[in-house]
Amino acid sequence: MDAPGEPGYRGVLQRRRRSIWWSLLRRLALACAIILAVTTLLWFTRGGLLDNANPGRPLTFATTFYFTVVTLTTVGYGDVIPATDGARLINAVLLTPIRVFIFFLFLGTAYELSVAAHRFRERYHMEQLHARLSGHVVVCGYGVKGRTIVAELLAHGQRPEAIVVIDPGEKAVAEAAARGLVALRGDAASEAILRTAVVDKAAYALVAPDRDDTCVLICLTINDLAPGVHLVAAAHEDENVKLLYRAGADVVVSPSTSGGRLMAAAVRQRAVPRFLEDLLAFGQGLDAAERAVAPGEAGGTIADLPDLAGCLVLGIARGDRRILYNRCATLPLEAGDVVVYLTDHGRARV
Repeated sequence: MDAPGEPGYRGVLQRRRRSIWWSLLRRLALACAIILAVTTLLWFTRGGLLDNANPGRPLTFATTFYFTVVTLTTVGYGDVIPATDGARLINAVLLTPIRVFIFFLFLGTAYELSVAAHRFRERYHMEQLHARLSGHVVVCGYGVKGRTIVAELLAHGQRPEAIVVIDPGEKAVAEAAARGLVALRGDAASEAILRTAVVDKAAYALVAPDRDDTCVLICLTINDLAPGVHLVAAAHEDENVKLLYRAGADVVVSPSTSGGRLMAAAVRQRAVPRFLEDLLAFGQGLDAAERAVAPGEAGGTIADLPDLAGCLVLGIARGDRRILYNRCATLPLEAGDVVVYLTDHGRARV
């Protein structure tokens, strides 16, 4: 099949959905046709009808039309009644099924109106969502990792309404919505759900599903829809890290590998794992923070940055290079450098 955008491509064949107004007009025309047909039938058999409101006066077409409407709508005021056996037989045998049909016709119309109103509200909320979402964070997967990601984002000061969670589970979506997040139920690898999450205007996309193959597919889709978004993915297996980078991820984290290293460190070091765990938990004791070097600070050294006095510098990120702490003290700074340092929670700048 031809790819989208090529001359032969015609998309998925599907039946065109008609407007709700066309459907309502068709139902109205059908109801009018039925009423007109029944009125015509009763007009030719009007000899069996009795007008109690005007005894002795011949039935007019308007009176016959009135009797048809009140009979089919089961109002039945009793001023015009079938008086003969033939008229009563027509009313019982012929008009009763028509009454049932008219009832279901009106019921279907009411259902379509309620569905249309629901779609209108949903479309309105989606438009409002698209209008206000920009620079937000999209979290794909709200399992154990997803919940931890959201907790850390909130601890760092991210507004709940600026976090969009996508998960296929109804319970997970309900839990995310209860925390004030924008929660969407669906497959995060779907272009439609990602467009609903306004991924093209997002600052970050954090992908943490339960399977690495799903993670790769989500990364490929996000990279296709929003190549400028900063994409962070989680890998269960080390062998899939390179695959995720090839799928467009900017950063790949392997929680299982990191956790295994931390557990192994606990065998030969008693205190180090506790400090590392404390460092990973934002807002508890030590925090890792970063600071960008402004153009006016270029040419100086870390000692010339007064806000970093007393902080332990871990290194400097200069583009794709990582300069370790032992070379940072006398290294001339450049505009755009990012200084990574350790500090206590009260002084952390992110």
